[in-house]
Amino acid sequence: MIQRIQTVYLFLSSFLSFFIYKYTFKLLENTIISKSHFFLISSIILFFIIFFYKKRGFQSLVCLLLIISNLVVFLFITYNLLNKIYIDLVYTIPFLLIIKQFFIFLARRSIIRDEKLIRSIDRLR
Repeated sequence: MIQRIQTVYLFLSSFLSFFIYKYTFKLLENTIISKSHFFLISSIILFFIIFFYKKRGFQSLVCLLLIISNLVVFLFITYNLLNKIYIDLVYTIPFLLIIKQFFIFLARRSIIRDEKLIRSIDRLR
């Protein structure tokens, strides 16, 4: 579990999600994202998905769902910040979301690569 690179990617993405939650909670307090605690839930899901290392298909599916939901949240937050003209946060929060999205993408790609490797080994038996 620890020696897999997707574990590192998922952990970094979980840490970024928790950091975004702490950083933006007061800023986005009147929006639906803050009320639903999206970033906290995302952080918890990303942390616990690390322990499903034997279920690579499930990990890949959860990563795909998180990529899609993060894209929707990214668009919503960017629109919300541009309308309120928070100049210092217009660049920071979307940049952190893009980095988080990239880590989830890298984790999913590594999970799929592991799954292909296991399938190819099973074919040889």
